[in-house]
Amino acid sequence: MIGPRLELDVPAGFAAEARWTLETLLGACAAPTADAVRYGGAGGLDVSERAWQLFAAGEPFTPAPGDDGVLDFGDGSHDLVASAFWHLSRYEERGGARDEHGRFPASAALADPARPAVDSLLRAFREHVGDRGTTPFTVALTHDVDIPWRWSRPQALRGAAARARAAARERRSRDVVAEATGLAAAPIRRLTRTDPNWSYERIAAIERAHGGRSTYFVMAGHGHAADGPDPAAYDRLRPAIVAQIAAQGDEVGLHPSYLTSERPDLLAAERERLEALTGDRVPGVRFHYLRHDTHATLPELEGLGFAYDSSQGYGDAIGLRAGFSFPYRPFHLAERRPLDLIELPMAVMDATLAEPRYLGLEPRAGLERTLRLLERVADIGGTVSILWHTDRFSREYARGWDRVYADVLEWVADRGGRLVTGADAVAVG
Repeated sequence: MIGPRLELDVPAGFAAEARWTLETLLGACAAPTADAVRYGGAGGLDVSERAWQLFAAGEPFTPAPGDDGVLDFGDGSHDLVASAFWHLSRYEERGGARDEHGRFPASAALADPARPAVDSLLRAFREHVGDRGTTPFTVALTHDVDIPWRWSRPQALRGAAARARAAARERRSRDVVAEATGLAAAPIRRLTRTDPNWSYERIAAIERAHGGRSTYFVMAGHGHAADGPDPAAYDRLRPAIVAQIAAQGDEVGLHPSYLTSERPDLLAAERERLEALTGDRVPGVRFHYLRHDTHATLPELEGLGFAYDSSQGYGDAIGLRAGFSFPYRPFHLAERRPLDLIELPMAVMDATLAEPRYLGLEPRAGLERTLRLLERVADIGGTVSILWHTDRFSREYARGWDRVYADVLEWVADRGGRLVTGADAVAVG
């Protein structure tokens, strides 16, 4: 689609930023009827001189949010484009708060990620350009392969027993049952050479029942305790993991290890190690623990030639980190240009819903929260990813979250949504 002309009257020489923002919004329109989009001047979208003065200063700042997504930059003026730029560029993450893993948390964000701010701005923008088309609602199904084999070491049994005791003390009955069931089944698992975490066929069966395929982000290195308890087992199993995913017709992506956001050399080595198994370029990335720096790490991914990333989500909340339910090219603030990399927004992670350190919801409440968010994505015709780890699909340890996953897929299919891989969602590869 050839879009409208862009006519810009932007103060302080911020044409690159304004143009990228307008092109990003136009990319989420289906059929705009306007011949031109004017930013500034008679008949154009309003420009806030104050907003661009703040951007020109180059320091983090916190404008006042409005319910419609438009920000107040301190002088009462409203500027749809500057507001969208602030959200989309993740400007607030420059020097912002960090959690114990070095991540920018939802608790520090100005906007509620469950009420995507840029989506609200997009609705007004669509009216401005006369967009009467519809964009397809799409959900990319993704899985992080963190611990491929639960019972790879004798210590794992002792750990399960300790978790069962802790759950009993804290009166977490669902966790007590899961750990006890897992321990009881462990001898049979050993005899049959199966494992609760080896769940690929079960996942594929759920997805195929709803016409879906998925992306598995596979680790290719361990350099920190947070990367998992048994690096040797992962190294031994990695070829079989890749072969299983390929045999199912699903996509392999890279799950860069904990330290890679600070070590581009590790990131390059892990990609090379995984591609030696796939025999082809690995297009997509999701960082372990979602641990990355928007403004430093994403340019590294571009430099290594990755096609897309799907790490832009939160650990402590579900929703859209940039407030936008569509794939887009992140903006390189230092070089004042869009990256040659697509960001596939991650909307929901199972761990965020389930884990006590995050929301700690029961499955039914987690399903309701997920569908409430996806309803917003569906209404605007967005494209997002969801993440369910591969260790939430076994009879012993799913705790009901496998059924939540199946219910989400059924809801998307009933809503007319597409269920695709990450690469298909961003149309690469």
